[in-house]
Amino acid sequence: MAPIAEESESTGDFSGKQFSEEEVAKKVQEQYGEEHARTFYKYVMGGGGLDIHYGIYRAPGDGVFESSKATNKKLLETLDWTLPVSKDSLILDLGSGHGGLSHEIALKFGCQVLSFNLSPEQNAMNIQEATVLGVADNISVQAGNFNQGLPEDWTGKFTHVVSCEVFCHAASKPALLAEIHRCLQPGGALVFTDIMGADGADEKALKDFTDRNATTEMARPSGYRQQLAEASFLNVGFWDGSCHLIHYFKGMLDVCLTQRDAMMADGVPGPYLDKWVAALTDRCEIQGTKKVFAWGIFSARKDGPVF
Repeated sequence: MAPIAEESESTGDFSGKQFSEEEVAKKVQEQYGEEHARTFYKYVMGGGGLDIHYGIYRAPGDGVFESSKATNKKLLETLDWTLPVSKDSLILDLGSGHGGLSHEIALKFGCQVLSFNLSPEQNAMNIQEATVLGVADNISVQAGNFNQGLPEDWTGKFTHVVSCEVFCHAASKPALLAEIHRCLQPGGALVFTDIMGADGADEKALKDFTDRNATTEMARPSGYRQQLAEASFLNVGFWDGSCHLIHYFKGMLDVCLTQRDAMMADGVPGPYLDKWVAALTDRCEIQGTKKVFAWGIFSARKDGPVF
């Protein structure tokens, strides 16, 4: 068992800050790269698994683990309906984190997946789990920072691009969407989720999120629709799952409160947890009363064949 985490200062506190385009990648690495942060997110957003993203609730007994798996299911169904996925598909998982979604794609479709992600530590976990699941031959892992642009030799490379809760860390969302469009084959599909501010929400009302996450300015659903169109994407769709956020926020808070001792035994510092409890308490209250956050699944296509 790891020693109980000391009550010390920890990174990942971005109180009162929103970052410039030049700063955000370094702060993303700070938020997710350190060992205690990876442990925290695995507990609080993954429910013990590797799916570090928001969830869809299907039954009263669902927790963060079950809801995140439901998101994966709907995300992959959307990907397949936007452009059919076959064993010959080549899918880019952009900002793949620990690789949970990459693994599910490989298991479900048997195709090749390229996991592109900033954190070397997360990438190592991705490779390790892919080997355990028997899909290591289907998954390639490449370290990189999409805020510096995507590789030039990726032009027209991918049939599909998928991403979960990553674009909120983009220094420039229009620039990233343009890069993704370049990297898709004709007819290629883009499907992604993101945490956003609701249309009309005051940025100040979103402070508890930006205090705990490395962001520039939070997107809005209407803004993404416009930016996707400006990047020459077609058939833009949005499934609005914002109603699930309050349940997920409460689920995250419940894990923080009920599994505090276990997380501290695994190396998560007490002050780090205290700040998250305060932030999630505020987040639950403001989402319950004002619904300032939005979340859902976007889908779009590059011009070209539909199958």
